[in-house]
Amino acid sequence: MEDILETIREIIKKKASLRRVARDIGVERSSLYFSLKEGANPTLKTVTKVLDYLGYELKITEKKDKRKEAKPRKSKPSRSRR
Repeated sequence: MEDILETIREIIKKKASLRRVARDIGVERSSLYFSLKEGANPTLKTVTKVLDYLGYELKITEKKDKRKEAKPRKSKPSRSRR
């Protein structure tokens, strides 16, 4: 989640002010500030509202399972004892 919040903070710095975003999405500036600060745990509703306002969307994609992608191990030839 921290990566998402960091990205949102960067977008806000480039496109608008926190005060304007908060006003336009209908939340208090202090509330939005605390929702987006490092270590925060905002609701998905808040994140999607902010992203929508900024012209972005959040997509969820299936993670590729590294174990399934790994090639099967070749078995070592057994050594027979005589």
